[in-house]
Amino acid sequence: MSETSRIKNFIRKIKTDGKTRLLAVIACIVALLLIIGANVLSGSDKSETASDPVSEYVYSLERKLESLLAKVDGAGKVSVAISVESGMETVLAMTTTTKETSAGREIVSTPVMVNGKTVVLKEKYPEITGVLIIAEGAGSISVYTKIQQAALSLLNVKVGQIEILTMK
Repeated sequence: MSETSRIKNFIRKIKTDGKTRLLAVIACIVALLLIIGANVLSGSDKSETASDPVSEYVYSLERKLESLLAKVDGAGKVSVAISVESGMETVLAMTTTTKETSAGREIVSTPVMVNGKTVVLKEKYPEITGVLIIAEGAGSISVYTKIQQAALSLLNVKVGQIEILTMK
């Protein structure tokens, strides 16, 4: 029996046999779920952050801090999580004009446009609101202090915004 006739025979069974139809539907659903699951599982933290500059920024900070803190004598393995305020702040170039109205003077600000695009002066990443550091060596007061001082210096945050725990 040729491959084409096997396929035609299978399609005929799907059309006429209720059990075969049910099995085919279940097989399609399982295949779809496997494809969706594979896409979700194959997406790493990095791929999720690629589309969001704030997430990418935070991810990069976390990895850099982990790498640096792991080099502290006695720190051992280190994991870092950083939380930030939501959203980036974009500062646009603005022009200000004064307009005379019947009610008096009105000040009007409009963004500066060059070649149809708004001129961006700077983009400010959101402020760090909290840092969680988990380190194998954090049980030692000297290691704990070194980790805390490094995080304070690097991230320019307050002591109360940093939590350091010992890794199990």
